[in-house]
Amino acid sequence: MAANGGIIGPVNTISFGTNKITSITASGPGTITTQSGTRLINSLVVAGGAGGGGSVGCGGANGGGGAGGLRCFTDLNVCGNTPYAAVVGAGGGVGPTSSPGRGGTGTDSSLTIGGTTYTSTGGGGGGTPTPTDHKPGADGGSGGGGGGGCGAGGSGDTPPTSPSQGNDGGNQVHSAPGYGGGGGGGHKCAGGNGSGPTGGTGGDGTDFNPSFPGALGPTCSVFAGGGGGGIYSAPQTPGPGGAGGGGDGADGPGAGGAGTTNSGGGGGGSGVASPGGAGGSGIVVVKELNKASGV
Repeated sequence: MAANGGIIGPVNTISFGTNKITSITASGPGTITTQSGTRLINSLVVAGGAGGGGSVGCGGANGGGGAGGLRCFTDLNVCGNTPYAAVVGAGGGVGPTSSPGRGGTGTDSSLTIGGTTYTSTGGGGGGTPTPTDHKPGADGGSGGGGGGGCGAGGSGDTPPTSPSQGNDGGNQVHSAPGYGGGGGGGHKCAGGNGSGPTGGTGGDGTDFNPSFPGALGPTCSVFAGGGGGGIYSAPQTPGPGGAGGGGDGADGPGAGGAGTTNSGGGGGGSGVASPGGAGGSGIVVVKELNKASGV
């Protein structure tokens, strides 16, 4: 009989990484090197947010850019004192004032460990009306808001992940007056619909302070808010950006607000004769875990 009374069970992985948190804001082949005792990490991977839609010709009321996809990975096995590569996605470009007008798609972010790459998808660009067409918001980690003229919001969580990496952009559901564009989707919730004189609110991002405590960049610990929808002209009301770095929508003529750097926030949609806001770049956060060993 075993000296411990026959008790058997799985042995927990030893890790004495002292819960160090590292925020990675630029890409590189050896972006983070773990502490010598680290065996387990958690990681937050936030992709670049998309640009808000820009006004083409007489078009206005452009959709907000979708937030970058956001995924949280837990208990990843690593080796101590080892460099790992992270890619921090860039924000999507502004929606131009020439065709097609839709905001640029955000770039993916990723972390590679032992041959496995953990990826979040860039946000979908905000839609725009043109003199001859109405561009819907693009699909992405979170979807872009629809442009004026009853444009549909883009689908979030594209490609699908479990749990979801983002939400849908809002629709543009009613035109005059103001032709409010839909808000871009955020990680926490979908973008609001734009209707008549009011632009859709950007979907909120998610606060990760409970699991990644401390200030993790310019938005503290809230990431991946969608951009607000623009409206054709004052005195109608553009949509505000979502919490977590989403840029505000604009009235015309006026450019959409930019998403916050290293937040994954989407850019705001513009008003008439103006460009949309650029999306905010992403971020990768690594938390080295301090866990006791035992049965």
